[in-house]
Amino acid sequence: MSTTLKFAGHELLRLRRDMPTLFFSVGLPIFFYLLFGSLQDYGEHEVNGGNYAAFVMLGMAFYAGVVGAVGAAGSHVTNSRSGWGRQLALTPLHPWQLAFANSVSIAVRAVLPIVAVFIVGALTRAKMQPDQWALSLLVCVLCSIPFGFYGLAWALLVPKENTVSVATASIVILAFAGNVFMPLSGTLLDVGRFTPMFGAMTLVRWPLAEGGHIAGTELVYEPMWHAWVSIAVWTAIFVGFCLFMGKRDKNRS
Repeated sequence: MSTTLKFAGHELLRLRRDMPTLFFSVGLPIFFYLLFGSLQDYGEHEVNGGNYAAFVMLGMAFYAGVVGAVGAAGSHVTNSRSGWGRQLALTPLHPWQLAFANSVSIAVRAVLPIVAVFIVGALTRAKMQPDQWALSLLVCVLCSIPFGFYGLAWALLVPKENTVSVATASIVILAFAGNVFMPLSGTLLDVGRFTPMFGAMTLVRWPLAEGGHIAGTELVYEPMWHAWVSIAVWTAIFVGFCLFMGKRDKNRS
């Protein structure tokens, strides 16, 4: 067991080589939450038993989880293609030990950023009811997982060393289009409803806002079925593309 834990610790230390991704998944979301949520006067405005600071916090936590999931999946494929997996196969480590270490690494990349944003929110001005805190944290983690396939798709399509950085950077654009960072209205909102992060973001904020989001100066409500359809369709697209790329690479080999 000690060998397994040591190797898992070694895998975590390797994350230091990917500081840009860690910054984008932990530091940047916390900074955005503090800037646009906690430090603003409107942060105290009530929203269904919570406040607007919590509304902003949920957006930043979801963004953090997505970036973490994309980085975890992309790095795993990149490491495998670089020959790291073959080197590990020559060691005395058993497959379950390797799987455990990889799982810990992925969990830290995907879950830790979300928890970090939630902790900062709880220590500052974000307010929600206990059940809203618990449910929104769970939904945030679950809705971030499908975007791991987005990172996987990038790694399969462009197996380069900087692919993970490019993929995580592209999440910023999807987040703006998905109403994560700032309220959209008009044509931008109409287009944004069909982007990958919009439906998932609606679900993450549902325990607090119940489908509501700010559109300009108004509060617009989205039906839950729209959010479920959105995340289901985009997950199917991501998974289907990964399967297609995996099959193509297998046929080439």
